[in-house]
Amino acid sequence: MKRQYFIYTFALFLLFLSACRLEDAQVAPLGKPLEYAGPTRKIRELLDSTNLTVYKAIWKKVNMDSVITDGALQAYTLLAPTDESFAKAGITVDKINDMPVADLDTLLFYHVLDSWISGDQLKKLTGSNNMRSLLRRTDLPGFYSNDPYIYAQYLGYHDGKLMINGKPYTLKPLEAINGTIYVLDAVLNKPEQDMYDYLLSKPEFSYLMEAFRISDSIYQSAWKQPQITKLLMTTSENKSFTLFAPTNRAFQQSGFNTVDDLRQRALRYEVGYSYYDDNMYYVSPTTSLDSVLSVNHLDFNAAMKPTYPLVLFSNDLTDNAMLSGFQIRPGATYHEGPQFIRLAFTNNAGSILVKQFNTPLPARKLVTTDLLFRNGVIHVIDDGLFMP
Repeated sequence: MKRQYFIYTFALFLLFLSACRLEDAQVAPLGKPLEYAGPTRKIRELLDSTNLTVYKAIWKKVNMDSVITDGALQAYTLLAPTDESFAKAGITVDKINDMPVADLDTLLFYHVLDSWISGDQLKKLTGSNNMRSLLRRTDLPGFYSNDPYIYAQYLGYHDGKLMINGKPYTLKPLEAINGTIYVLDAVLNKPEQDMYDYLLSKPEFSYLMEAFRISDSIYQSAWKQPQITKLLMTTSENKSFTLFAPTNRAFQQSGFNTVDDLRQRALRYEVGYSYYDDNMYYVSPTTSLDSVLSVNHLDFNAAMKPTYPLVLFSNDLTDNAMLSGFQIRPGATYHEGPQFIRLAFTNNAGSILVKQFNTPLPARKLVTTDLLFRNGVIHVIDDGLFMP
């Protein structure tokens, strides 16, 4: 009896399964399907369809297709000057035939980025996005073929403009399914110097360089580590950073009328010994003069090195409210303590004003901004220092 009951139940189950079909469970869609209105071509096909004649001629001569393939780049960004922009730079299709491939490599590689940011993504940025170009070097101190120096491009969006390294360009993105072409009205020039060479060559920064030299000499005589001049050089030890550089006039406005005044300030107290503070953070004492200038280089020195790029352009300073007092690093017990950007930034009628927290001194106007170098960016102040 039980066996017959089982057969009967199983037969009903099979009948139920045969009666339930997939289409019976589907619901008819409402409305019409949405049409895809986005990009349909890959970035390489999109480039072929443009009238960027000179750019494409350079691309062909340096065999960039092979570079993209060898690098396994699936998505990337092109910064593409127009033919008119190349002409202003003295580069035409005819001249390309006579230019060395190595020079064209350098030019094009600096205009190709190994990651992708679309126009829509760009408009949502607050400040600049650090992106790596394909241009690399191994002939700088501490860089090798397996760990080269990589030229960066900093892309942002400000006041309806494409920002590249703090400079505005008309925003003209061409979108592909795996990349974006930003058509530029100028050819971009890679930085040829580091901060040290530039500041040393400018008489208006002789006080600043002497202040760094004096401070370093005291550290060295006391067998201390921090040496600010090393921070100004392009080496593998430090990442790129931001320097707010005071002119000689700025020093004089703050009471340092001669180089001897700098020496006297530097000798105000001895460097002392390293120690652990109440929070068990390791403290590297600074010279009296270095303490005045530490905020100008965001407290980075040989004791607290930049371990990731912190390059702030004018659009970062004006658009990113979080920068004022931003914590650069949290600190760790028995290591260096937390590090902050001890500056506040405001925009006043198009001028960027900078002030250190908790000082009665007025905000200082940046008289020159966005000077790009291999190891970062310099902004210039001319009417006083951030610290007394």
